[in-house]
This record gives sequence, structure tokens and C-alpha cells, in this order.
Amino acid sequence: MSTTAQPSIHGAEMPATPWPEMPISPDQIQEGNPNAKGLVIHQTPDRCISSGFWQCDPSKFNWDFSWDEFVHILAGRVTIVSENGHTCTLGPGDVAHFTSGSKTVWHVQEQVRKFFVLRTAEPLV
Repeated sequence: MSTTAQPSIHGAEMPATPWPEMPISPDQIQEGNPNAKGLVIHQTPDRCISSGFWQCDPSKFNWDFSWDEFVHILAGRVTIVSENGHTCTLGPGDVAHFTSGSKTVWHVQEQVRKFFVLRTAEPLV
């Protein structure tokens, strides 16, 4: 007899701040103090798909994606420039997808807060 996993629904409210620090490496920072914080709220059993919340203060930094990530901007404004020069400014309500291997520069104009879903090749710890 085979067993099948029962479907489940996991809901969550945006957690109250302060969130744990998710520091950006100093060698990636071009301007300002990102003071990045975030919280993973859900993961699949294999820990290869994760979702959560992240926020960052005004700053400018390099970010290379080592995973596929979907974002939904909840507050603030950020301009993102890809290595090929494509520029995208995101604000509340905007969504974006970044593929693994993307090299970007993030310029956070006002504290940005996002919901993210990311997929990693190896389990995220």
C-alpha cells in the first residue's frame, strides 16, 4: 500500500520587528549601512524551498544570487541594476524574479521590506 503526503496549508502573518540580523558582507557594501534583517518563516521538508520576510535600510550593495528568488515588495523603494545594465525600480506591490547566478547592484532609496520565496540547489540551513 502506498502512502501519499497529505496536503497542508501554512499561513503566517508578518512578524513584528525586530527581526534577526541577516548581514550583508562588508565587501559587498558600496554606500550606507544596510542593516539587513529577515526571517525565514516556512521551508519544505527538504529545505530547498524557503519563504520569509526581509528588510534593508537605505544603502547600495552588490548582490549575487546563488538561488532562484521571487520577491514581492511590501514597503519602500529599491533600484536594482543587473550586470548587463538592465535597471528595475521596485516599490510596494511590485514583484520580481531573480535567477540563480544573477549579479546585481541594489540601491535601496528608502527602507525596503519584501516577502521572498527562494529555491536552492542544496538545503538552506
